[in-house]
Order: sequence, then C-alpha cells, then structure tokens
Amino acid sequence: MGSSPIVQAWELGIRLRQRREEIGLTAAAAGRAIGIIQAYVSGVEAGRVKLPARRLAQMIEIYELDPDDAAELEELRVGAARRGWWQEYSQLFPAEFLRFLGYEAGAEQIHCYDSELLHGLLQTEEYARAVIRGGRTVIRLTEVDRRVAARMARKTRLTATQNPIRISAVVGEGALRQQVGGPAVMRAQLEHLAALMTERPDQIEIRVLPFSVGAHPALSGPFQVLSFPSPRLHDLVWQEILTSIDIIDQSVRVTDYVVTFGETRECALSSGDSLALIQRIAKEMT
Repeated sequence: MGSSPIVQAWELGIRLRQRREEIGLTAAAAGRAIGIIQAYVSGVEAGRVKLPARRLAQMIEIYELDPDDAAELEELRVGAARRGWWQEYSQLFPAEFLRFLGYEAGAEQIHCYDSELLHGLLQTEEYARAVIRGGRTVIRLTEVDRRVAARMARKTRLTATQNPIRISAVVGEGALRQQVGGPAVMRAQLEHLAALMTERPDQIEIRVLPFSVGAHPALSGPFQVLSFPSPRLHDLVWQEILTSIDIIDQSVRVTDYVVTFGETRECALSSGDSLALIQRIAKEMT
C-alpha cells in the first residue's frame, strides 16, 4: 500500500472503477444503486472525493467484491482519509501543487529534467531559500520560512528507512553554473550533489547535460515523471512553468515525456563524468 493518502485515494478509485466496469455498471447506474449522484461516483473514482466507510461497504456489496479485495479496499480507504503533511501548507500553495506533493510523497521513483534550477529534493536549505526569495521584491520572511520548511519536508523521502524514493535526474550545465544565493551557497549545493552521488549511487543518479550538446529533446523545458510502486498506478508527469502548473495523466502524453527523458539522458554525460564536472565547478566557486 502507498504511504500517501493522495496515492491511496487514487488507487482506491481506480480499483472501484475497474470493478464497476467488469460487472457492466455505468457510473450513473452505480450511483442509483447506492443512492448517490453520478458525480460522487466519478469523484471517488478520480481519487478526489473522500469515501466514508458505509459508502464503501455499499459499493463492495453492489460490486460483489470478495472478502480479500474488500479488506484491501478498506485499508486503502482508511489510508486515504489520513491527513498529509502538506495540508499544513494549504493556505500557502495552490490546490494542484498540494496534490502534486501528495503524489510525490507516494512515488517510488522520479525521472526529472531541469535546465536552470536543481530539483527540489536535491536542494540544500540555503539554496532553496535563495530560489524561493528569487527576484521577488516583496515577500514576507515568515512566508519564505514556511516555503523552505515545506521543501525540506519533501526531502525526507530521500532518507526514509523504508522504500526511500529513487531519483534519476538530468541537469543542464547552466543549473550548475548559475550562482543561486552566491558562490558560497552554490558551492555547498554542488558539494551536496556530489555527496549524494557518491554515498547513494543506487538511489540517486545525476547526469549533466553540457552546453556542448546544443539542441536536445528536452529544450521545451523542465519536467518530471513520477512512478509508483503499485502496478495498478500508471506514471504521471508534473510540469511547472512561470504561468501554469500541470499534472499530466493522459497515457499518450506521459509516454512522450518518458521517451523524451530517455533520449535526453542519452545525450548527457555519464554519471562518473557528471560527478567530475560537478566537483570541478564547485572548486571554481570562490
């Protein structure tokens, strides 16, 4: 079972939809049989509506689920009802980003491409603070502190004692040379990357896309592909640009990103050469 209530609600909804379709019920017919509207059934199946125990029990009966499947669904329902740590920041971030945090919390692996900034899970606290402050002219210190705290909370997935998240990152050389926070902050950040690569090579892969590569498949911008431990859950793509944030779940579009990441990774330096370059740039930061 996934550790994130968002992921557990998603899997619960998928399993209920699949069973409903197996027995030939439409969402509208299922709603009538249970005494609820179709929109409620669809919301549960999308993982966006919380399901009380009695409603799940009704669905289990109508869908004619066996006791083992029923027990697994109830476990998912209980997990989905939990409060995720990210909900503490509901007034700080938009709903779609909070949902992404829930997916990230339950993911097994992330494949990401970043051109200008390093992935949030790989950032040091001071680098993250500098990124969050960025070019903003007016921002309250308390808000900066809370945003930094949220980013550091995300990093606990890297050091989890059970099933820590795995990362395969392709990083543009520009992200290594942009002196975010100044030379001292950037040097510490690069040394942090080097330590992750040398201490956890089976968990964290970082490959640098050098300037010399020129045009490459991921020129359209940064993105990440999230994979999950349950075989019932397909990959998702998260993309964040200046004017929008988006969770992409359409299989054809997700496949495009998976292929793009693979092709871009092939253009990048090997892990060993990437480590050497990161260490060399770190020494240049004075």
